[in-house]
Amino acid sequence: MVQHFPCAKCQLPSTNCCSKCRRVYYCSREHQKADWTNHKTLCAPPFKIEESEAEGRYLVASRLIKAGEVILQELPLVVGPKLKTLPLCLGCYKPITDTYRCSRCNWPMCSAACEESALHKNGECRMIDPTLMTNHLNQGAINSQVYQCITPLRYLTLPDSDRERLDELVSHLEQRRGTDIYRLVEQNISSFLRYRLLLTQYDSESIQRVCGILETNCFEIRVQGRVSVRGLYPTASLMNHDCVANTRHVFDPADFRIRILATKDIPAGDKISATYTQSLWNTLDRRLHLKSTKHFWCQCSRCADPRELGTLLSTVKCAGCGGAVLSQDPLDQMSNWGCSDCGSVQKIEQVKRVHDSARMELKQVAQLARNRPELLEDFIRKYSGAIHPDSCHVIEAKYALVQLYGNTPQLLYHDLSEELIERKLDYCRQLLKLADVIEPGLSQLRGHLLFELQSVTEHKANRAFKRGSAEFKELIKDAISHLMTSSEILRYEIHWVDVLEKRRLILENILKEI
Repeated sequence: MVQHFPCAKCQLPSTNCCSKCRRVYYCSREHQKADWTNHKTLCAPPFKIEESEAEGRYLVASRLIKAGEVILQELPLVVGPKLKTLPLCLGCYKPITDTYRCSRCNWPMCSAACEESALHKNGECRMIDPTLMTNHLNQGAINSQVYQCITPLRYLTLPDSDRERLDELVSHLEQRRGTDIYRLVEQNISSFLRYRLLLTQYDSESIQRVCGILETNCFEIRVQGRVSVRGLYPTASLMNHDCVANTRHVFDPADFRIRILATKDIPAGDKISATYTQSLWNTLDRRLHLKSTKHFWCQCSRCADPRELGTLLSTVKCAGCGGAVLSQDPLDQMSNWGCSDCGSVQKIEQVKRVHDSARMELKQVAQLARNRPELLEDFIRKYSGAIHPDSCHVIEAKYALVQLYGNTPQLLYHDLSEELIERKLDYCRQLLKLADVIEPGLSQLRGHLLFELQSVTEHKANRAFKRGSAEFKELIKDAISHLMTSSEILRYEIHWVDVLEKRRLILENILKEI
């Protein structure tokens, strides 16, 4: 699928970008020359790299970056399987479904074309003794543990110039030393590379440092449906984390190129930030995840606010008076929590038990909800009262239903009652208000919610038309407005391009006929 972007001069669709900055597109060489006066001041990278003792190296806007602007495009220097993965092809990353073997190293692959993949051919393929590989195959040893070694090995076999760029990235080696992950790397990766594949030129300390760099700096890349791999980008990885970031990133499936997009205006001098956790999680879970995977305790404005910028995602209900129980110091994971109404205090262990119980139940319910969405509705009713109606667990259940209603068998729009249509509309609007706070601007969450909002609005319009209601016309206009905003946000995500264009044509044709 070829993705088109508007020419900066005439707005006609184009696939040709400025070869220097790769952020602006032109339909012809003539229009690129004609626009140079405007473009030359923007052509240089809109960021600079700064460094501090507390934060290390990070990216800062060198000028005003406008919302929607491509800040950075970068190819990965390393791509490969995650630590936890099913067996997959090391060329295309599809799950292994046949018995083809690489003709050089004997590793399971999809085809002869996949074994010529540059990352495989120049990485593990030239390092692995095919005889050793045959022995492991005969022993049934090609499992998820073996795949853990691939990405570190690809890093270790990079050319020196690329290794030097990546070796500057933080590894948190000393913080990892003696931890469970350090021991697992030693047992599952270092020992396998050194003693099973006989790659003794790599010492244990180097392997540990490489694994630390990968774990701390890699981006997860979703490919082939539910399969995902990880990629290491030397410049993009320098972005600071913020739980309310000012960028989002998308990947080109053809070469895994990353594009960093500004989700809102970023003034000159502001840090360029990304989110390395889930925005719908509460503060306790986000901070613990960041500490365990990225080795820092987040202290952003959202984490520092007991009310999470007014969203109340972390809030639990006071058993005594029904008021909101909030952390007395959100930047201290062991802080007591207190009721804002009656002042009663709860120990952190009590609060964790409430959140853990709700999270576990939601996970179980979500697995069954595709065929029984009423289980999620029951969960929402239960925990809106038991915890809080704005609790992160209730919000996640509503987001799951937004994606289920109208999109899955037995839950298509013509199967939904008027009540469920209105409920999806209500959930979309509520979640959009939340997204305006925790993922504002041109964020992926807002793009997806607006797409669902236009979809359910269109179907409400269809029902109004069949009833002969005058409401039909305004609803179609609303649906088109939601779609246009969604398209502006999602246009860089290749798998959305055709979907959005088809929806646009359908809605515009409907509007022409009324």
